[in-house]
Amino acid sequence: MSVRRPWARRIGILGHTRRPGVRRAAARLAAALTRRGCVVRIAQDLARDMEDPRHPQATRAHQALQPLARWCDLLIALGGDGTALRGARALAGRRGALLAINLGGLGFLTVAEEREALPALAAAMSGEWPIARRRLVGAVVRRKERLLHRGRALNDAVVKAAGGYAAVHMRMAALGHDLGHLVADGIVCASASGSTAYSLSAGGPVLAPDVDAFVVTPVSAHTLGSRPLVLSPLGVVRIRVLGGSDHAMLLLDGQEGVGLAPGDEVSLGLSRATVRVIQNPGRSFGQALQEKLGWQGSERRSL
Repeated sequence: MSVRRPWARRIGILGHTRRPGVRRAAARLAAALTRRGCVVRIAQDLARDMEDPRHPQATRAHQALQPLARWCDLLIALGGDGTALRGARALAGRRGALLAINLGGLGFLTVAEEREALPALAAAMSGEWPIARRRLVGAVVRRKERLLHRGRALNDAVVKAAGGYAAVHMRMAALGHDLGHLVADGIVCASASGSTAYSLSAGGPVLAPDVDAFVVTPVSAHTLGSRPLVLSPLGVVRIRVLGGSDHAMLLLDGQEGVGLAPGDEVSLGLSRATVRVIQNPGRSFGQALQEKLGWQGSERRSL
């Protein structure tokens, strides 16, 4: 690995502990970085899996994810989109940048595959690959006007039933107006980065990742009139959970859940915090749409 004048000296490594090959990839990257004079720390859950005398350089230092995100200049996420989301939330508002390597399935948020890990790291650290800032969705939950929870998500914040297929009864306000009673399986508030995830599956539009906006998409609404809304970065959506929704919840990036009770109010919008992510200039957003999500067309079909 040839790295010239690296801008990052303190490197954290986060990995999906149940993905085959993650321990091997983490050890290989840790060894290469140590040889280049970098200080490497491994996220605690991955470090426990890597307690192997054959890789002492990989297990010498480890740290919980939040302190690791505060400490590092670069956080390498080894896994799929879920691992990238964990790393992004931890880095929100911090100086460190995220380099997401795909050792999972779809890997839409990742910028390189496992076989490309060492060249991708070299390109990122030498400055050949640019760094972009991505906005996150912010969520605030209040119960009887008291703050219950505050959280952020890179992809989306979802209000839904806590289990099964029960519909959630909600009152929704946006665009400075009460939009009325909504009965649906849920509602998705997605950033531009997250518009290609749950929101897209629920019929929402695709937003380019550099668009400063967010989209609100009802999921299986019990009316023909409920449609996705694309809102400005200053927009706020307020959802009040109504009676009959005894098992509702707020879900952040599909990973962090908060139980909701009738009367709870959830405010959703873009957070001021951003996360710095390494971009692969050889893998455009349009290319990812085509290769990862199957966006397709052909001249033959139009003839």
